[in-house]
Amino acid sequence: MREAVFAKAYPLARRVAGVRSAAAMSTSDPVIADREDLEQEAMVGLWRALPQFDSSRASLRTFVERVIATKIASALRAQRVLRRVPVYVPPQCLGQPTASVELRSDVESVLAVLSEGDRQLALLLAEHTPTEASRQLRISRSTVYEGIRRIRIAFVDAGLGPLRASRA
Repeated sequence: MREAVFAKAYPLARRVAGVRSAAAMSTSDPVIADREDLEQEAMVGLWRALPQFDSSRASLRTFVERVIATKIASALRAQRVLRRVPVYVPPQCLGQPTASVELRSDVESVLAVLSEGDRQLALLLAEHTPTEASRQLRISRSTVYEGIRRIRIAFVDAGLGPLRASRA
């Protein structure tokens, strides 16, 4: 049964996965996995989801599009969670133990000016995703993202923001 449905859905799935992964690659940063990996994730996800297909609830086309869109979005999210924005350490400070002590001191000074809730959120985000932090703090994800915005502003104001290419 699954093989027959997959054979029928395969040409459509290849097209949809190709379009979706191409769109994902064009809108995300270059660190995200390559297009073939995204397409493969989508096809494996479709194969696993086929037993749940019910033609009385949706067409095969709709089912394929939804499964593939969900799988590609999940793969992108998982890769973003694994990446962390690196903290810039000047080359002359590399290998010097004082650099990490100074960075720790700078971070602690920024945390000291945050509200108690934002400080708690910042500490949680050092080891958890925004979703996990929202669950632990029992607040909505939108509230977490507002907190992240305030935390970023505090770090940028302290001179600890990400490096930007100069616009000369």
